[in-house]
Amino acid sequence: MRKLFLTGVISILTFFYAMSQQLAFPTAEGYGKYTVGGRGGSVFEVANLNDSGEGSLRAALEAKGPRTVVFRVSGTITGNFSIKNDSITIAGQSAPGDGICIKGNLSTDADNIIIRYIRVRFDPSTGENDGIGGRYHKNIIFDHISASWSTDETMTLYHNENTTVQWCIIAQACPKGSSDDHRFGGIWGNKYGSWHHNLFAHNASRNPRWASGSGFNDYRNNVIYNWEYASSYGGEAHQKGDRRNPPIEHSTINMIANYYKPGPATDSKVRSCIVDPSSRDEDADAGKWWVSENIVDGYPKVTDNNLLGVTKTSAAYKLNQPWPAMEINQQTAEEAYKAVLKYAGCSLPTRDKVDADIIDDVLHGTAKYGNKGIIDIPSDVGGWPELKSSPAPIDTDHDGMPDYWEIKNKLDKQNPDDRNVVASDGYTMLEKYLNNIN
Repeated sequence: MRKLFLTGVISILTFFYAMSQQLAFPTAEGYGKYTVGGRGGSVFEVANLNDSGEGSLRAALEAKGPRTVVFRVSGTITGNFSIKNDSITIAGQSAPGDGICIKGNLSTDADNIIIRYIRVRFDPSTGENDGIGGRYHKNIIFDHISASWSTDETMTLYHNENTTVQWCIIAQACPKGSSDDHRFGGIWGNKYGSWHHNLFAHNASRNPRWASGSGFNDYRNNVIYNWEYASSYGGEAHQKGDRRNPPIEHSTINMIANYYKPGPATDSKVRSCIVDPSSRDEDADAGKWWVSENIVDGYPKVTDNNLLGVTKTSAAYKLNQPWPAMEINQQTAEEAYKAVLKYAGCSLPTRDKVDADIIDDVLHGTAKYGNKGIIDIPSDVGGWPELKSSPAPIDTDHDGMPDYWEIKNKLDKQNPDDRNVVASDGYTMLEKYLNNIN
């Protein structure tokens, strides 16, 4: 009996270990790639565009327990939202029609979060706020998110642990209040953070700003276009008033194989700048940097010798070699440039006009809107596009999987529990459906 009991315990532990090492989805990479999200939990259907109530996005976000959010409607949802309970997967790719946009902001105030294929386009008329992001949490992955028009930072994610931001667009930040400042891309830097295949475009600065006390961060295969007065800076070793216990007393950052393309708004003094490392106490507060394989469009000497694009290169700031980050499917900077323009942002179910215009600007080196691409308000670019909805596929048991797919995969369209059957590849059947939407 004791042997059987131990065998059972070992089997259970083996199962949970395997689940913990399962990729969040097949294309997940970097330090957030093992995030579990809502795997094995309940399903919440977003059936309307209301701010709150049954069938709303808010009801799904505020629920407790592991959960996957699927959409039975497309369109724009107005409001500011917060994820305060752990273990959630938001599957924006499930929306029928043109997809989902949040007209407001989304804060991640919990652990174990997977967010894919949504737009977060802030409304500056409601005040000052970030577009999307959060602090002091762990196991988070953002994939194919389009964020814009924030009056603070458009996508900020720092002082977290085990995170990935991949294939996102962070663009067209707006000024704070009546002032002409801010228009910032984001503050990034986590205890083991991966940042790859993202696009920063038409932001004045912070593309990104590296947080003080960032920890180990790996930033590669990103595209940065038309920054105004600063591309990337920051990365001090120490954060004053650090709430983490223990605090992180270093910033160690790889910046590898990114593509920098100055645009019409880029000041002549910073057109060839890759990064401007910061320090509040000279060498004593210096972060450590490895900067290599980056392309600076129009500046072949900086492309050949990246240190010419770094403002501080003394020994206090330099790594002798890149820190050994978790590998991704790295491309050359030129390959990444092409891939990001083709695939980044909320590209499922379809790209909206805002993203399409941004991509076109990057591709052609232009700036259609605002002051050389730097905007004041969303109406400068036409505002929030109309996102049309289509009829959602029939889902008799409301388990997130349409009837046609359940029949095709020999499941029971009247048994909602089969969504959590684990297939041979380690994904639940619900995950397999969501992972195969294209």
